[in-house]
Amino acid sequence: MKFRSSFPLFAWSVRDLFRYPLETILLFLSIVALVTILGTALLLSQALSTTAGRLLKDSPSIVVRRVSPLGWSPMPAEESIRLARSVPGVLNARIRIWGTANSPAGPVTVFGIDRSHPLGDLTKSVPSPERGEAVLGAGITAGANPDSLKLTGHNTLIFNIIDTLNAKTSMVGHDLVLVHPDDARQLLGIAEGYTSDLIVDVFHETEAEAILPDLAGVFPWPVRMTTRTEAAGIYISASARQSGIVYITVIPGILAFAFIVVGVVKGQIGQNCNVGLFKALGWTTTNIFQMQLLKALVIGIPAVTAGMIVSYGLVLRPGSSWPGYLFFGWKDNPPPLFLNASGAFLVLTEVAVLVFLPYLAAALWPALRAAVSDPQDFLER
Repeated sequence: MKFRSSFPLFAWSVRDLFRYPLETILLFLSIVALVTILGTALLLSQALSTTAGRLLKDSPSIVVRRVSPLGWSPMPAEESIRLARSVPGVLNARIRIWGTANSPAGPVTVFGIDRSHPLGDLTKSVPSPERGEAVLGAGITAGANPDSLKLTGHNTLIFNIIDTLNAKTSMVGHDLVLVHPDDARQLLGIAEGYTSDLIVDVFHETEAEAILPDLAGVFPWPVRMTTRTEAAGIYISASARQSGIVYITVIPGILAFAFIVVGVVKGQIGQNCNVGLFKALGWTTTNIFQMQLLKALVIGIPAVTAGMIVSYGLVLRPGSSWPGYLFFGWKDNPPPLFLNASGAFLVLTEVAVLVFLPYLAAALWPALRAAVSDPQDFLER
C-alpha cells in the first residue's frame, strides 16, 4: 500500500493514537511534566546567575571596612578618604552609612542616602529623603500606621514614609530602608565624622586585586577589603548551594524520564501484532516507519513545547515569588523576582533535546525492528 500524500498517513497515525486514549494522554502529560521540572530547575539557576551578574556589574570596585576584635567598626570618614586617594590607581573614594535595625516586620537594612551618598540606579526613581523621612523597599510593611515607620537600632526613630522602591528592585532592595545620612548615623549609633565603610573606584576591574596590598598598607588600623570579583564569587557560591537544592528536583525527573522511555518501548513492543497486520495488508516498511514517526511527533512536539512554555512562565514571569517560598527560605512576603531572560532559549532548547531525542528513539527503534521483520512471526503469536 502506497500513500499518495502524507495527509492520509497523518490522519491514520492520529486515529491509531486514539485507539489507546488513556495511554496517549498519560504519555503526553508525563512529557509535559518532565520538561517542566527539568526546564524550571535549570532555567531558575541560570536566570539567577545572569541577573546577579548584571546587578553586581554596577557594584563598587572595592569595599573597605575596618575590623576589630568585636567585629566591624566605624572608620574616620575624611581620613579614610584621604588615605585611600593617596594610593596610585584609585580614581575615587566615597563613604557609606548603613547597618541593620529592627522594624515591626522584622530586621531591615538601613542606608543613609542623599546627593552626596547615592545608591546607584536603585534611587533614580525615588526622591532623596530629608531628615525624618524614609523610602521603603517593596517587602517592608509599616505596621499599624501606614504613613510612618518605627525603627530600632542603637536608638529608636520614627520616620514618615514618602515613597516605596519599585518592585523591580526587590532582588536587592526588598528589605531596604533609605533615610537621610544624619538619621542613619543617629539610628545606628555612628558618630559624626565616621562611616560604616568606604567604597573605592578603580579604572579597570583587573587593577582592583593589584592595589589591595597598597590600599591595606595606608590604613593605620586593620581593614577587610572585598573586590567586585570576590563579591561575585561569594554570590556564585551561595547560588551554587541554592542551585543544589533546586537540582534535587531533577532527580525525580530523571527517574520519571527512565520510566517514560521504558513504558514507550514496552508499548511499542506490545503493538507489534498491529505492525504484522499492516504488513500483511500491503503496507511497506517505509509506510510503517513513517506512521510511527508521525505518532511520536504528534505527542512529543506539543508536549515538549507545552513544557517549555510552562517552565518559562514559572521562572521568568515578571514578579514571580514562588522560588522564595520553595527554595530560598522566605516564609513570609518573599521578594518578587524580575529575572534576566538572557540565555533562556538555549537552556530550554537543551532540555527539549535531552527529553525529545531519547523519547523519539524509544518510540521508533522497536517499530523499526518490527517493520523489517516477517509479519508471519507477529500474526502467529
